[in-house]
Amino acid sequence: MFGVNVSPFLLSATIKLHIEKYREQHPATEMLGPCLYVDDIISGADDITQALKITKDADTIMKHASMKLHKWNSNVQTLMKTWVYEGLETHAHHSENNSRVQLSKVLGISWNVIHDYFTTDVKGLLELDTSKPITKRVILQ
Repeated sequence: MFGVNVSPFLLSATIKLHIEKYREQHPATEMLGPCLYVDDIISGADDITQALKITKDADTIMKHASMKLHKWNSNVQTLMKTWVYEGLETHAHHSENNSRVQLSKVLGISWNVIHDYFTTDVKGLLELDTSKPITKRVILQ
């Protein structure tokens, strides 16, 4: 079915079905539905214990659907190490310009994992064709 127009919708519907199916057994995962974007889940937790519970429950639910969750990422190194110890596949961080700043992409937006903020590259805005009227559409392109 992949490659068909409705593939992202079908994937999302399948994931939501499994979240709903196991909601009573794994109540910590009720927040996964609203945090789902195609095949990415972006969320947070108040503490490491809650985050670990959510990730373990989400991993269990998706295993029942024969789907493997991977690229777990956090700005808390203790949680990252715990995920590795628990056998969860974490996201590999990379440094930009050989600096110590750890970057990750979240839906195409750069996330500074160490200092916990998002950045957007606006260099393209400086190269706008000013011969045309600058509209919102042009800016968003």
